[in-house]
Amino acid sequence: MKQPELSIIIPAYQEAARIEHTLETLAAYLKGHKYDDTEVLVVSADSPDGTAELARRKAKLFRQIRVVESGPKVGKGRDVRTGMMEATGTYRLFMDADLATPLHYIEDVRREMAAGRDVIIATRDLTSSHTGLRKLLSSLGNRLVQLLLLPGFRDTQCGFKAFSAEAADELFRRQTILGWGFDMEILAIARMRGYSIVQIAAPDWSDMPNGTFEGEVTSAALETLGELMTIVWRKWTGRYKSKHYTYQPHRP
Repeated sequence: MKQPELSIIIPAYQEAARIEHTLETLAAYLKGHKYDDTEVLVVSADSPDGTAELARRKAKLFRQIRVVESGPKVGKGRDVRTGMMEATGTYRLFMDADLATPLHYIEDVRREMAAGRDVIIATRDLTSSHTGLRKLLSSLGNRLVQLLLLPGFRDTQCGFKAFSAEAADELFRRQTILGWGFDMEILAIARMRGYSIVQIAAPDWSDMPNGTFEGEVTSAALETLGELMTIVWRKWTGRYKSKHYTYQPHRP
């Protein structure tokens, strides 16, 4: 089978309430834009709600789709890494299952793909995309990230990022953070390794009801803060200069 130009990876833990609608919406978008050869991978950690089986029911909507069960729950970072390593596309995009980032940004990704970018990330307007406690925590967290690790990045945590196959292999094999903070680590390594990174503004990003992050705002923020400190330390001590991870393929 011909190598797909684009692979789309959807990490999906406990997403039974939305995964079928998400896949139906994505299939309609891809068909409407003649992207039928796009490879889709749903990466589901052991979900007691049957997410993986529900995703398999929608397989007929796509020419190329795989449901990869990544094992016991570890964190979003592990599942995204699994998808990046399993994907075969020339470019590999991961997106959240709640469709908080509208699918029309796939067009922006493809434009930057054509320009030969290595890493393409969507960025939210953190002053308007969140409300209440999440807005406060996101704003404070972003300032710390810019101060300590990634100056110049408006937003590191939006769940919509694409990588060339070469960049994906190089970066995710150096990944050590398997939880919420993996985005920061991957971008830090990308900058250290000299990859080109382009930021795409996504002002219409929506904080979806019952979204991927909802219900874990405070705990995830604290976890991410700890991971930020870990990444800074590992950067200073040269941890990212060599590969540390050998990927073992999963059975679909």
